[in-house]
Amino acid sequence: MDWRILAAGIMTRELYNPVLDCFMRALPFTYRNVSAAPGTAIRVTVSGECSGSWHLYREETRWVLGEGERAQPAAETIIPQEIAWRIFTKGIDRESALSQVRITGNRTLALPVLGMVSIVSA
Repeated sequence: MDWRILAAGIMTRELYNPVLDCFMRALPFTYRNVSAAPGTAIRVTVSGECSGSWHLYREETRWVLGEGERAQPAAETIIPQEIAWRIFTKGIDRESALSQVRITGNRTLALPVLGMVSIVSA
């Protein structure tokens, strides 16, 4: 199966944004071993017509996914919508993804999202 054809078919805000939202539920688990001061915020943005932003916050002992922006993010990773699903399903390697994303702020806090796996594909 050609996954590019499948992906092109869901590239509407109505269909793709809920998929991205589901993928982002893995953020707290992905960041579980990333140290930061309580109150630290990270934003992950998927750019394009199906765009969205997700906010991760450090509490005393864990990371939590928040509904809105509570604080200025210490880091932001901006991912083009065309490769977001590939990152989160192991369909693109980290180095290839890194050349296509934009990172602002603390790179150490921004990079773990590129290793996030929400759904494992064959």
